[in-house]
Amino acid sequence: MNDDSSTGRTDLSSHQVRVSPCPSELPLKLLVILASLAIFASLALSIFGAFYAVLIGAFLFFGHVLQITHIRGSGVRLGPNQFPELYQRVVDLAEAAGMSKPPTTYLMQQGGALNAFATKLFRGRIVVLYSDLLEACGDDHVARDMIIGHELGHHIAGHLEWIWLTIPGRFVPFLGAAYSRSCERTCDKWGAALCGGDADGAARGLAILAAGGRLGPQVVLDEFVAQQNDLDTGWMTLGRWLSNYPPLSERVEHLRPEALSTPAALTGPVRASGILIGCLIVPMAVAMLIGLLWVPKLQEFADSLEVDDVESSPMLNPDEVESAKAQVENDFDRLVDAVSAWRAAGLGFGDETDLCTVWSAKHPSEPCPEDPFDGAPYGLFIDEGHIVIYSSGADAEPGTDDDIEREIEP
Repeated sequence: MNDDSSTGRTDLSSHQVRVSPCPSELPLKLLVILASLAIFASLALSIFGAFYAVLIGAFLFFGHVLQITHIRGSGVRLGPNQFPELYQRVVDLAEAAGMSKPPTTYLMQQGGALNAFATKLFRGRIVVLYSDLLEACGDDHVARDMIIGHELGHHIAGHLEWIWLTIPGRFVPFLGAAYSRSCERTCDKWGAALCGGDADGAARGLAILAAGGRLGPQVVLDEFVAQQNDLDTGWMTLGRWLSNYPPLSERVEHLRPEALSTPAALTGPVRASGILIGCLIVPMAVAMLIGLLWVPKLQEFADSLEVDDVESSPMLNPDEVESAKAQVENDFDRLVDAVSAWRAAGLGFGDETDLCTVWSAKHPSEPCPEDPFDGAPYGLFIDEGHIVIYSSGADAEPGTDDDIEREIEP
């Protein structure tokens, strides 16, 4: 490895760079894929779920097509005749990283934003460099190489391969963010390696992202790293766990392992765990307890609304049911006698004729007998000339199998 002191650029022409991924990246990627497969499987069980999944997928895909269209049509593509020095540096870094072909690289301005990103469409690999970020790096070629190397790292590490398979899992709270942070750490390692292993120079690239081109080089890196102590609280730790990017102060620390490091934070994770327990687990446990205690009672109450008052009365006692049946038979005998008297008087039975009318004709001073099961007068209907009187039976519902009937022939 040789240094070109005239440009501040590291000569990588004879050096093959090797970088191992962040230790947590591969396990987290496996968990994200498993979560995605579980989500896909659950959606496949529902026609509407599968429909919405396809609809959302199509929306995301065409949104990505629009983004690529904007980049290719409005960004300036680097080439031998278009910013040749910057283009050649991308080629050299890609070759040093072992890429058989450098990604197509575009230069874009975004109103002062200091950023860069990697993307792809099908087999086409793309890197986009914001002009404001390159201007902020100025003559600091090491910081610039850190930025370019970081974006190349996304392609080299395969972060953009089979991305549609991992999209659902990336939306799982905490899991998706943790995987994204591990990918960023891997790419920081690629950026540092491709700028010649100059840890301080690579850290300057991140400092420029934090403070801009004019003030970034003046950032005291040890002081910046020490700012992580401000994040050692419960809520700040939760924010870190939910973020797709590690804090820049943490990323600087990882690039400079031999420099002053912050002690392992303990207060924040403990308090964040307490917040999660208090805000999520405790309410869920209380809801489950309420469900176990009250759902059966609510079901009993709902069932009681569907049952007639007589059905829920003491009349359902087996001994009293037998007594009520005996009363029904006795009432039937007296009603048959009233029907016979009605016929003897030459009176007929029409659709509007009821037993109380027939009863009152023979017993004008006595109340009409009532069914002991439902408290209503006994029923009457005519079937092919036969008169049938009936009781609703023990379930207090007429027209069911336990009705008690007495047929009176013509």
